Amino acid sequence: MSQIPGNGGAVQSVLRWYDEEGRDLPWRQDPRTPYRVLIAEAMLQQTRAETVAPRYEVFLQRFPDLQALAAAPQDEVLRSWEGLGYYARARNLQRLAQMLTAQGGGLPADRAALIGLPGVGEYIASALRSFAFGIPDPPLDANLRRIALRYAGIPGDPLDAASGAAARKLLADWFQMASPAQLGDALMDLGARVCTARRPDCAVCPLQEGCAAVASGAPEEFGVRRPKAAPRTRRILAAQIVSPQGQAWRPRPAKGMLGGLWEPPHVLSEEDAPSLDDLRAQLAQWGVESAEPAGERWPLKHVFTHQVWEGEVIRFVVQAGPLVPPARWLDARSIAQIAVPRAFRTVLAGGK
Repeated sequence: MSQIPGNGGAVQSVLRWYDEEGRDLPWRQDPRTPYRVLIAEAMLQQTRAETVAPRYEVFLQRFPDLQALAAAPQDEVLRSWEGLGYYARARNLQRLAQMLTAQGGGLPADRAALIGLPGVGEYIASALRSFAFGIPDPPLDANLRRIALRYAGIPGDPLDAASGAAARKLLADWFQMASPAQLGDALMDLGARVCTARRPDCAVCPLQEGCAAVASGAPEEFGVRRPKAAPRTRRILAAQIVSPQGQAWRPRPAKGMLGGLWEPPHVLSEEDAPSLDDLRAQLAQWGVESAEPAGERWPLKHVFTHQVWEGEVIRFVVQAGPLVPPARWLDARSIAQIAVPRAFRTVLAGGK
């Protein structure tokens, strides 16, 4: 750990703690190239590190650089993203790769140029500048924002513009005192493991001595948002349509929720559970007429961030016939090559 001159006691304490307690995560290994940082930060948005860790290196092995990602079929990119959710991130990554590859360049270090790229906002721009380019530009995620606001004793909604500006000002000073990548990693681990939103463990925190929130006696009151509303429940009835040619599936529209992934016939309702007649009407739109249930039914439940799908799947066995495009009959080999969201995995598996 490098020595920090001047009044960098808080920063020194954080780095000393990180030397002893920091997590060994794959995206922190050398070489920490802009592309590797970009993939990690895109995956880590709204997704826990333990979920990302086993997927990160696998994704990089298949798409080791911008050129490989740009040239890949979108279905393959989305399939490699399965399990991480928020698939718009994967689509934006490929659009970014295609844009930069067409221009014959790589990821820029300039903030304005970065924010002009698909899927790159304020946070990812700062993360790239700090972790890949060594520029002291604090990546203001929830962890860093919470630590700064608690240390400074600033109450209120942490996402307010004034709160964000105050947090950035404090962290900008800290980031001038150490390696931006090392300090960013240290603060992220501190926020994830010690200065947590609900139960901060102030007794072991390296920042406790100068922390205004600790001095207040109620540190959990600082740097956190009000509880989110409970996700709404939507009722779903889905069909597993089986024929001698395989199962009936179709790709969802490229934009919107689960965009570009594949789906089976299904009906969603905001209130009452969809009926069998509702599902038959949907099947007719796919080109499947006079379908009768084969007797097998099993539950379907999937929790998204803002909603829950809850219902069941009904199995239908039909004779193969033409489907209304873009729906297709897919055999086992074809199914293995498409990207299917977790919400519909149980339709493939048959309730197992």
